[in-house]
Amino acid sequence: MEDNYPKAYKEVMGILKYMPQESVSKIPKKMIEMFQTKMDQNYDFEIDMHKNLQEQNLREETKAILANLFRDYWATLEQRKVIQAKERYEKEQIEKEKRKKYNPNDIFKKIQK
Repeated sequence: MEDNYPKAYKEVMGILKYMPQESVSKIPKKMIEMFQTKMDQNYDFEIDMHKNLQEQNLREETKAILANLFRDYWATLEQRKVIQAKERYEKEQIEKEKRKKYNPNDIFKKIQK
């Protein structure tokens, strides 16, 4: 399985080059340094300035990193609350599915049949 994070870090750094310094400065320096040291230096990535961010061919890992950066550093308090509520709801739904699928009582019933 390919580790896509070094390429995602390169994509994130490429995107941050075009963001206002005010926004970039909200990200902890250690995190930026980690992106820089762990990014794939040989991966060729360029932003197409004629496309918006949604139209860029970004890796899923890049999208996840950007979403986390938005939630943690750029979102307003109200936006952060909405995002966190949605994340909690999605986790609860996943846990409900797991409980339904792997319910120990149901597993033993199936074995007895």
